[in-house]
Amino acid sequence: MKKVKGPFADFPPEDKRRLVLVWKKMSPIDREHFINQVAYAMAMWGMDKKGKELVALVIERMLEDDSINLADFGIYLKKLTNEGLLDVYKDKADAIKKAIVLIDSYRLKYELPLKPTKM
Repeated sequence: MKKVKGPFADFPPEDKRRLVLVWKKMSPIDREHFINQVAYAMAMWGMDKKGKELVALVIERMLEDDSINLADFGIYLKKLTNEGLLDVYKDKADAIKKAIVLIDSYRLKYELPLKPTKM
């Protein structure tokens, strides 16, 4: 059986460890907020290979920035769009914009922070 390469396959082992540590230290409610934001995003832009790649890209950016809360997902998605994400994923640009609007509404509804949670 051929092993399928997942969106986190290219993550360095150290980043994978950091991701697990961040997850373990998060509160159950923040875990739920993270899951919900990712679900909204993927509902907008799709669960195909590129859709999963986008989620991994946002998480990678969060780890690079030393975020300690994956519930900051929406903040980093917006940051990446300001850094040219829409130019790289042109075929998903409209869907990414819709996801940002939906996730921003979600973040406002639950009064999530406007700035990343860092060490």
